[in-house]
This record gives sequence, structure tokens and C-alpha cells, in this order.
Amino acid sequence: MTEQSLPKLDWQVVANRKAPDGVRGWGRVRAAQLRHMSRAMEIAAWGQTFNALLICYLLAGQAPPALIATWMLALALLMVYIVQNKRKLRGRQIHSLPRKTLNRAAYHTVFFGTVWAFPARYLFEYANHGQQLGICVITATMMAGATFVFAPVAPAAAPYVLIMGVAVTKMLTTSGSPIVVAIGPIYTLAMMGMVLVNGRAFLQRKCLDIALEEREETVSLLLREFESSDADWLWHTNNALAFQNVSARFARAIGRSVEEIEGLDFSELLKTVPRTDQSTRRSLAAIEAAIARREPFSDIALPFPFGKNGRTIELSARPIFTKQGRFTGYHGVGSDVTEARLAADRIAHMARHDALTGLPNRLQVLDNLESALSAARARGHECAVLLVDLDRFKTINDSLGHVAGDHLLKQVARCFEASIADDMTAGRLGGDEFAIVVPEVESRDEIEQLCLALVGALQGPFLYREQRLFIGASIGVSIGPRDGETVEEMIRSADLALYKAKDGSGNDIRFFDPSFHLEAEERRKIEIALHTAADAGEFSLAYQPIVDAGTLKIRGFEALLRWNNPELGQISPEKFIPIAEETGMLGRIGEWVLRTACREAASWPRDISIAVNVSPRQLRDPAFIVTLVSALTQAGIEPHRLELEVTETVFLELTGTTQKILQQIQSLGVRLGMDDFGTGYSSLGYLRKADFDTLKIDRSFVQAVSTQDSESTAIIRAVVALAGSLGMKTVAEGVATEEQLKLVRALGCDRIQGYIFSRPVSGSTARAMLGAAGNLAAA
Repeated sequence: MTEQSLPKLDWQVVANRKAPDGVRGWGRVRAAQLRHMSRAMEIAAWGQTFNALLICYLLAGQAPPALIATWMLALALLMVYIVQNKRKLRGRQIHSLPRKTLNRAAYHTVFFGTVWAFPARYLFEYANHGQQLGICVITATMMAGATFVFAPVAPAAAPYVLIMGVAVTKMLTTSGSPIVVAIGPIYTLAMMGMVLVNGRAFLQRKCLDIALEEREETVSLLLREFESSDADWLWHTNNALAFQNVSARFARAIGRSVEEIEGLDFSELLKTVPRTDQSTRRSLAAIEAAIARREPFSDIALPFPFGKNGRTIELSARPIFTKQGRFTGYHGVGSDVTEARLAADRIAHMARHDALTGLPNRLQVLDNLESALSAARARGHECAVLLVDLDRFKTINDSLGHVAGDHLLKQVARCFEASIADDMTAGRLGGDEFAIVVPEVESRDEIEQLCLALVGALQGPFLYREQRLFIGASIGVSIGPRDGETVEEMIRSADLALYKAKDGSGNDIRFFDPSFHLEAEERRKIEIALHTAADAGEFSLAYQPIVDAGTLKIRGFEALLRWNNPELGQISPEKFIPIAEETGMLGRIGEWVLRTACREAASWPRDISIAVNVSPRQLRDPAFIVTLVSALTQAGIEPHRLELEVTETVFLELTGTTQKILQQIQSLGVRLGMDDFGTGYSSLGYLRKADFDTLKIDRSFVQAVSTQDSESTAIIRAVVALAGSLGMKTVAEGVATEEQLKLVRALGCDRIQGYIFSRPVSGSTARAMLGAAGNLAAA
């Protein structure tokens, strides 16, 4: 107990003049003082009886018997009073006392002091010097004893000591020596000081005792509530680790009866825990090691095989030792954490699994790939990751709604689960992108067969509300550690392979090739350079003449975009146009092309037209018409001199906005041409959606046409006939030889474009060509 923990009590509190500030329940301390005083009076009675008999023996024959008898009678009456008062208090439970009651009880010591002052006043003069010294010593001794016996009640001890001190001083006055006489008051003051010191110490100890009692009561109450609750329970063992005082709650929690657990060795109970997983084995090893070393253990959860699915019990305990260091057993607490563990497992499952499909999510897939890659490096084999992207899923999701899309994704997930082996992991990365981790690869053929099986299974049909849905899948594969030393590298390699697979028409499979990285790096550089190309003046236009098939005179030019970058050099439009379209930069580039081509055409004769290619993305922009009108106005050319060429792909994502823009273009007087007609998605229905002025026959047919290729010749003849019946002009593009020129003229094409006349040229060269009367001869 430290000095700082003792309560601060001043002399008024010790003298029972007031209760200490900020302390509640001081009446309990007074009750303790009264109980102590009752015991002290009994002790004092026996001690004073002995001393009284000793004084009577000393004064026998010296003092008058009547005086001795009177004194002894007073003492006897006082003893009778004390005994009666003791009987009154016997059996009474006094928990608190007011201040006045304690003060009244303290008056008893005044009677004691008065009776014991009698010998000093009336008997001392009859004694000789030796007897007087004896009486003085007995009286002083009783004063000293009172400072300890009556110390718990300073208001009782102080009057007794004071009265006895006066008696001692009275006896010392007979010596005639001032020094000897001064001993009496000094001794009395010293004893009074001892009364206050001892009384204060008693009150401080009693305060702490009461505080400890209250704390023990609180702890006992909490323990009783703890034992009676269903949340947790206490358990104990002896030094042989056998359970003792087993609670019904503890026995019920582990599926045993109290009789079965009582006396059971703790290690025997641990043997009933199934060691089925590594986590449980580690927990059991930790408990067994702690018990062997007699050390505490805490929060160790063990699955006990009780009930339908078992219960998870969490145990904590600490060893108990005697003061001599002897081990006496363990005291511990147990908790049934089954529900908490199930909830934690559900949360952990949700954190690592896709909510819609139930498949592992990106985090779990990456963790499994990391494990597979580590095992492959350690054991010298290979692993693989397959990235799977669903084809045509967006079309279904947009047309039938997200509910249909979600339903389809669930069916796809079941399809994955049925197609892969048990040691593989199929997960959803997000959207319509999935991944499969193959932990051990025997051969490339094995992976290829798996991919083919997946592609076949994902073609459908999948059913949704009696509708048959058909999709497909593109798959990119990387094999590690060959294609990547880390998870990030493996995923990047598979993603590059998937990008290549999606370049085709779908249902394609691509394995990663190192060249993909070079292409991806080139693509990245192109994308970065595109952001500043227009402002840096790196773009330019080349113009290829379009010639009248009959007169061989120039009727117009097609504007073709060229890009020359200082670092990358001349970049083909086939490379940068798709990137510009994907990154959203094509609109700005297309506007530059349109304005530049119109300005150049303004310098040509008024009967020469300009053809400009327009992408589907530009036609979906509501601001395109404003840009078109602005370009025509600023250049000052007539709308009919401008022809906008679109490909058939514009009709694949034809929206109301796109169709409205096509109509507005024609209402302005600008002509429309369908570029690359006859490839990909050709359908006569497209020709009804917009009144085209020109059909450009794709170069693949033109370059294949010959006297021996009747099929291409028939196609061109049919296109020419179709265009003629619809009032459209035809342009044969890609004409490069005399034979091709003669055949397309013979087939009735209206205009011709190709290297046979000229490669794309600069604006100045185009103007020079027009200045030469616009006549071109075959090269």
C-alpha cells in the first residue's frame, strides 16, 4: 500500500468533529470504531483489574481500608456497566453511526480515567517512596497502553490520557523538583500526540478496508452475474490439471455433463478437438506449449465436436502459484464464439467473393495466382492465368436490361464451375471479365483444350424468360513464370493476349507473345503523342484524286490524314485512328481534318469536290452539325462540294441521334458516301436508312477483279446495277493496274480512284494537277 493511496485526514476528522470532504459512507467508519472500542473496553477492563489488584497489594497495611474498598467498589461498578453494555451490543449488526452516537460512547473512558485518578489523589500520600514510584509507573503504563488500546477512537483515548496525565503530574509534584514535575505534562502531551497519530492511522486503514470490501462485493456480484449469464463462464483446474468446480454452463457449452467434466484432465479434453485443419493444429500446439511451461494463454479458439455443426469455444487462462512459487492450477474463462466466428467467416467470404455470381473476386483470384506462381517457381513447373471476356454481353445488357445481364452472368459462373478442374480457380474480375487460375500446367495443349471447351460452353444458348441468348468469349492466356515473374506481370501479359483476341470477330484464343509488349509500348507512345499532335502541327492532309471513268478528268479528291511525329516518325492511320477513337481524341482530330479539307477545297475550281471520312463516334456527337456548318461557312464552299464518307459500321450502333444527324447533313446539301461497301456488315437495309449519293466499292473486290475471277466481277456488276437503280454514283477504289482499270470501266463504274492515276499528294500538288486542265493519264 503506498503513501499516495492513503486518504488525507486532518485532526478534526480524527477527533470526530467532522467527516472528511468528498468521502461517502463515513458512518461505516464510525461503526467500525464503535466495534473496536467495545473490544478495547473489554481488554481495558481485564488489564485495569490486574493493575488495581497490584496497587491494593502495594498499599496493604498502608492506606485506610475504607478508601481502598471505596475505590475497588467504583471499579467493580464500572466493570458491571461494561459487561452489560457488551451484552446489549452482542448480535447487533451496526453498519453506520452518526457522529453524536460515537461521542456518547467515548464518555465511558472519562469514567475510567476518573476512577483511576482516585489512587493519585487519595491513596498516594499513604505510600512510601517505593510504593509511590510503583503507583506512578502503573499509571504511566496505563496511559501508554490507552494510546494503543483506545487509539481507534481518539475522542475516547484523549480524555482518558488527559485525566491520567493530570494524576501523574499530581504525583510528581511531591518530589519537589521542577524538572521531575515537568515530566508529567511533557509525557502527557507525547501520549496525546500518539493518540492522534494512532487514531489517524486506524481511520486510514479502515477507509481502505471498506473500499476493498466494496470492491470485493462488486467483483463478487460481477462474477455471480458472469457465471449465471450465457455469454461466458469460468473454469478451474488443480495442480494436476483436473477440472474443479465445473459450472453447468461450461459443461453445456462443450456438450458434456458436469459429472463428466469434474475431475477430467485438461489434456484429455483437448484430445477431443479434431485436428482437421492447420489453424486448429496451431491453436492446440500453442495451448499445450503454454501448459507445459506453466504460462498463460489467451483467446485461443477451438472447434469442439458437439451438436450438428460443432461449437467454437475460445479459451483463456492464467496459472496460479502460491507465495512459495508452487503451481496450484489454472484459472480461466471460456466463451462460445461460434456465432461470432460464423459471422466473421461470412464477412471474410464476402470480402473475397463476388456478390452476384458467388465466384472468387479479384482479390481472391490474385491471391490464388500468387500462390500458384510461388509454387511453380519452387517446384520447377508452370502455372497459367486465363482472362476471359464475354462477347456481345454489352448488347444483351443494353437491350434486355441489367436484370437480364445479371441473370446471364450467374449462368456463365455456373458454366465456369462445370468446365474447370477442382484445383483451378474461376473468378470474376468485374463486369463481364473473368479469370481462371491453373496452378499446374502440363502442356500448352492442355490449356488450349481448356480454352476451346470454355469457348464452346460460353457460346450458349443461355435462357432468360424463354429467350435464347447467344454470346461468346475471347480468351487471353499467359503462362508463368515464363510470361511473368510476378502476379502483375502475369495479368498484364494475359491482358495483352486478350486484347489481341478481341481484335478479331470474337470466340478467339490468344497465348501471350513477347511481341505483344512491344506493340503495347508502341501503342502507349502513340497515345501520349496524340495528345499534343494537333497543337504541334504534326498532322497534315494528303489528297488522292477521284477521276471520271469516262473522261478521265478529276472530279474530286479524297482527303487522307497523315501524321509525322518527330520521335515516332511517319505513323500509319491504321495504327493511330483506332487509338484516337478509343481514347476519345478522334472528335477533335476529325474536326481539324474537316476544317482543313474545306479550306483547301476553297482554292479549287467550283466543280471539284472534296471527300472527308467521318467516324461513327463523330456522328454520335450532337455538336457535329454545328462543327460542319462552321467549317463550310468559314471556308466559303458550297455544301454540295463536300462529301462525307461513312463506313457500314455506323449502322451497327445506329441511334436516333445518329439517324437525325444523317438527315440534317443531307438537308444542308452535303453529300453522303458509303465507304468500303460490300465488306463486313453489308445489308441492303442500310441503304434505306439514309439517301447515299455515292457507293465506294471496296478495294478488295477491285484488286481481285480479273477475267479469271468471275465472282468479284459479278459483285462489282451487281453493286453498279444497284447504285444505278437507286440513283447513286459508284467509285471503284484501289485501282492499280491497266487490267483493273479496263474492267471497272467496262463494268460501268462512274468514277475511279487508285494508284493507277496518282498516289495521295500534298495540297500544292493537288492544285497543280487541277491547273493542268484536270486530265490524268494512267500511270
